[in-house]
Amino acid sequence: MVAIMAVVVSMTASDLSQLMGRYRLNGAARELASVVQSCRIRAISSNVEFAIVLVESDPLPGNGNSRANRGRYEVRVADSSTSPVTWSATTEGVFDYFAGPNERRGVSIEAWSPLLGAPSYGLPDAVVFSPRGYLLNAAGDFTGGVIRVVLRNKSAGYVERRIVRIDRGGNVRIAAGG
Repeated sequence: MVAIMAVVVSMTASDLSQLMGRYRLNGAARELASVVQSCRIRAISSNVEFAIVLVESDPLPGNGNSRANRGRYEVRVADSSTSPVTWSATTEGVFDYFAGPNERRGVSIEAWSPLLGAPSYGLPDAVVFSPRGYLLNAAGDFTGGVIRVVLRNKSAGYVERRIVRIDRGGNVRIAAGG
């Protein structure tokens, strides 16, 4: 009887771990989508460019070690009164999956295709919003019409991803990916 209970408990713990990993992955994807929407709204309402800069990806997203997660992005605002334009981080704008208040244990950001960003603004690896709410990124940044940021659940025993897709109009959508 004790052996049966031990087997049931170990199976439940494994399932719970995978469920928590999926919960964290979905939460991180929703948070990133919300940050994208917020940047767009802030660019429109303040009549100044805002950007989400992809700073760090996980060099080993498939290693299965949920404690070795990596990923970082920052929200920045432009000061167009300077030449060239300078960018500063917003007060709430650092999202580090490894440490800090936005830690996402077991979730990583996979390496992305290099982004040119808005060429005249000197901010590579960024999604740059104009004061009109659309993206200023170079055409080459859009593969299949969107910029993709891929998040990965490192707690799963299989490949489980959420893809945050941002189109030229600044609209965002989350898709599941394997």
